[in-house]
Amino acid sequence: MKTFILILSLFVFHPILASTTGFLFFGDAGTGKPAQYRVAKSMVKFCENNPCDFVSLLGDNFYPSGVSGVNDPLWKKAFETPYKDLKIPFYVALGNHDYKGDVDAQIKYSKKSKIWKMPSQYYSFTHGEIDFFVLDTNHFNKTQRIWLEDAIKKSENTWRIVVGHHPIYSYGGHGNSDELKSELLPIIEGEVDFYLAGHDHSKQVIEKKSSDITYIVSGAAGQTESLQMNRGAIYTSPSLGFAHLLITKNKAILKILDEKGDIDYTQTLFPIQR
Repeated sequence: MKTFILILSLFVFHPILASTTGFLFFGDAGTGKPAQYRVAKSMVKFCENNPCDFVSLLGDNFYPSGVSGVNDPLWKKAFETPYKDLKIPFYVALGNHDYKGDVDAQIKYSKKSKIWKMPSQYYSFTHGEIDFFVLDTNHFNKTQRIWLEDAIKKSENTWRIVVGHHPIYSYGGHGNSDELKSELLPIIEGEVDFYLAGHDHSKQVIEKKSSDITYIVSGAAGQTESLQMNRGAIYTSPSLGFAHLLITKNKAILKILDEKGDIDYTQTLFPIQR
């Protein structure tokens, strides 16, 4: 009885606890190789002591050419087995390597799996104080742009996060995306707090003087690559690892972690003024 009262009092007198969301985000992981398994093991250990409600999976989910269908052995090798101990939902975006295979199979797998969440090529979902907009940046066409503009206009939550495979800004090998700067940035500028991406196999935190958005690249959960000159970035690392955001109504705590689960970088951020 005393335990019940104590737990109840935490939510009565500290309501912020009830609206806390913590989630992992990473991409470019699906190699099925030892590096992916090592990083996944560190995620499980991290989540034992930190809130992890779900994963935002940032695309290139299966290398080198996506999956051939819902029964492809890669589902087990590069998803089910490495992440079997996380036991939380994965909200999934599509990457360019995924388009080399059967994209529809990744959507259909949502009906086969209890944790794989991809209702369509692009979609939105809400968790706590956050509205998420998951894009298909491989084909960011007019239809998708209209959908995103309308979804953002309807959003009334404190936080808004846009997820896409391709970065808008990056100091990795692929660099900035002129297409996304032209077609996506005008829609989200002044409207969203974070843009999360993978594609480049590194970890980066980028802020622009002309933008309120924090741009985060987390594409090192399975393999890594070198970085370009990065004087404009707050943080960059070419090492393996993953990222985590802990968000309450009033603030967000970002953590970038290495392959052992040790913190490489942390930052406290606040909602933009809209």
